[in-house]
Amino acid sequence: MLYFIVWGLFAYWLKRNKHKLATLVIALGIVMFLVCSTSYVPKKLIASIESAYAPIDLQLLDRSKTYYIHVLGSGATTDSRLPASMNLNQETLVRLAEGIRILNSLDQAVLVTSAASKNRPKSQAELSKEAAMSLGVNEAKIQMLETPTTTLEEAQAFKKEFGTNKNVIIVTSALHMPRAVEIFKDQGLIVIPAPSSYDYKADGHRYNGVTLPSFSSLELMNRYHVAQLKHLYYRVFMKK
Repeated sequence: MLYFIVWGLFAYWLKRNKHKLATLVIALGIVMFLVCSTSYVPKKLIASIESAYAPIDLQLLDRSKTYYIHVLGSGATTDSRLPASMNLNQETLVRLAEGIRILNSLDQAVLVTSAASKNRPKSQAELSKEAAMSLGVNEAKIQMLETPTTTLEEAQAFKKEFGTNKNVIIVTSALHMPRAVEIFKDQGLIVIPAPSSYDYKADGHRYNGVTLPSFSSLELMNRYHVAQLKHLYYRVFMKK
């Protein structure tokens, strides 16, 4: 929406000053708004990122090895009225569910929860641990990383706590996975991606073509841009 606000102000300035490009800029703005808000293009762009890694194939894992299943944080609240699972936001809860599914299928595995919660009594890592335990996970199988606030810090904290010689399965959203894999590999970690929480699902019984303009399509486009900008920021400013 920020792009369209800037575009609109620019078009208004051109129109007010009777610039010959005003009509062209307005027309292009309308076209771009329709492209971004009518589902087809946003879904294709989201799918182009989410298809980078397929869902984890548990049959390919060597069950004689120990795996560290690192569930990356994505947000939580600390409402004392609610159980831990309800304090996790939807994204974190979906990631945790996938982590527990993988944990239950392996003979030797450790569930690693991570992420801090600024100015709150409990970290996301602790809330995720409590939620996992409430869903039947043995406390002895859970380790926490309570200080990270970014994906880079999560990778650095894992490396510091467990070293680089572990079999690491990282669980995060499919849209976030390419950036997460790059960050973890840059820390010298060999990772197995386990994407979850797909924004685009190719349902043969669901229409995935052009639709009427909607806020949900604009939100998909926004998620795509945020993912790309964060990846670019990491590569330009944070990558060593």
